[in-house]
Amino acid sequence: MKDVSEEARGTDLPIRKGGLDTDALGRLDACIQRYIDNGDHFGASIVVARGGVVAHRRSFGTSAPGRPAAEDDLFCAMSLTKSFTAALVLRAIDQGRFTLDTRVAEIVPVFASGGKQNVTVRQLLNHTGGAYASILPAPPSLQPMELGDLAKTSAAFSAMPAAYAPGTRCVYSPLAGIGVLGHMLVLTDPAKRSFRDIAREDLFEPLGMVDTRFGGPKNEPRRVPMSYTPKLSNPGPEALAKYLDALFDEPSEVPAGNAFTTVDDVFRFAEVLRLRGDNGKFRLMSQALCDYGTQNHTGDMKSAAWDFYTEAHGLPEFPANFSLLGGYSRGTGHHMTGAGCTASARAFYAVGGGSTMYMVDPARDLTFVFLSAGFIDGLAHLQRLCRLSDLALAACVD
Repeated sequence: MKDVSEEARGTDLPIRKGGLDTDALGRLDACIQRYIDNGDHFGASIVVARGGVVAHRRSFGTSAPGRPAAEDDLFCAMSLTKSFTAALVLRAIDQGRFTLDTRVAEIVPVFASGGKQNVTVRQLLNHTGGAYASILPAPPSLQPMELGDLAKTSAAFSAMPAAYAPGTRCVYSPLAGIGVLGHMLVLTDPAKRSFRDIAREDLFEPLGMVDTRFGGPKNEPRRVPMSYTPKLSNPGPEALAKYLDALFDEPSEVPAGNAFTTVDDVFRFAEVLRLRGDNGKFRLMSQALCDYGTQNHTGDMKSAAWDFYTEAHGLPEFPANFSLLGGYSRGTGHHMTGAGCTASARAFYAVGGGSTMYMVDPARDLTFVFLSAGFIDGLAHLQRLCRLSDLALAACVD
């Protein structure tokens, strides 16, 4: 890719930087600003890069009352956190600690309860294992604030009966699926470390993700609070935001949801996946497993957890397209996707809590990270991300 920005200055040609058209990037910025002006969220931080070179980084709006958004804001990644845990699971597979076809009950015996005796690691990664399908609330055996205790949550979810015959449906089950996998990492760790320490020592520190951690102290001045804008707020969402703010404090460990991170740290993580698991300084996983993990592992199944939303809003069925890396594969066909309608079939992405995303399109060498302050509930977040990703993709020039 040739950077022709200097040649283009003073002419009627579009200015290009790092293989990206700056006019097109301006349209991406303008779209984000419209969402803020319309009251859909408060602020955001973004990174757009090609070939590993950051060509566009911006912060918009506010991250907390009276506080302008900043590039080092510390966001709760929400379900984007699943990608961090899934990457550690694949790394453990490369290390020979278990396989994608290992039955979960071989490592967590109580998981065999209620018809789940044959559920595999792969099925928990792609949400087809029949695990407790509710995102919230917690199982009856747990108090709400105990969701931050990994050993207790793993035991509680493992003891629950299968929500459906494993392998027959795809129903998003982050706490029960990814949470149990996080506990498996602890149980099979040769050094007998906590989940938080495994993530820090085997993922965050080697990748230079110096600001990323599981659980965020409330007194951290850069922490972005959970919030809804006045347009989207009502007593239900406000109560949920306050609950999550309290639950995700230190020292809680929620492998599916409570990593705190910055836009630059998410970019570092997405980049090692763009580079197929090895950034030249740190080998997170093998190229073979990274390539396999970013594919669609749910075939033509739909994402059944969103039936209530698609039916209520007159939307077509939402294809699952779950990868094994805590997110989704773009796949083929015209459908709702956070990667953008124009992304290549091998593009992959992860989203979190109506507020976060990273997207990688290997065919265009594009990495796009979007972290926002303020939730947008349901698939409306995916609809927003689809539009933003398409605008980022539209900036690509060869």
